[in-house]
Amino acid sequence: MTRHISLNDDADSPQEWVLLVDDEASMLRMLEIGLEGMGMEVATAQSAQLAMDQIAHRAHAPLLVLLDVMMPGTDGLTLARRFSAQLPRTKIAVMSGHLTEDSWWPDDLRDVAFLTKPFPLQALRTLVDEARADLLEE
Repeated sequence: MTRHISLNDDADSPQEWVLLVDDEASMLRMLEIGLEGMGMEVATAQSAQLAMDQIAHRAHAPLLVLLDVMMPGTDGLTLARRFSAQLPRTKIAVMSGHLTEDSWWPDDLRDVAFLTKPFPLQALRTLVDEARADLLEE
């Protein structure tokens, strides 16, 4: 069952938050530090199931979900598809250290951003800025 989560547009809306999903704890921590330095609230998950639990237990959708492509169990592309359907106003991005470009990208994921690991902190800032701009356009 797909559950759509909407963002509250009131002035009292909660702080923007980002969900990071990667099976490597060190990568999660590095990204978390970078995003917290931008003033973002960050939730992390080391598996698809933990990521889905994070979404299920929040009243509001994240601004951004950043997923590792290669994870045990449910991979990042499958999770990107699920979250794209469930979180239509959330920017979804995937990252990989094994894939170097997105020319092979599945047609149904053309709206999902792609980052090649390692990437600079500015790439995260750009994703956050794009996610905010996308919300303003709606």
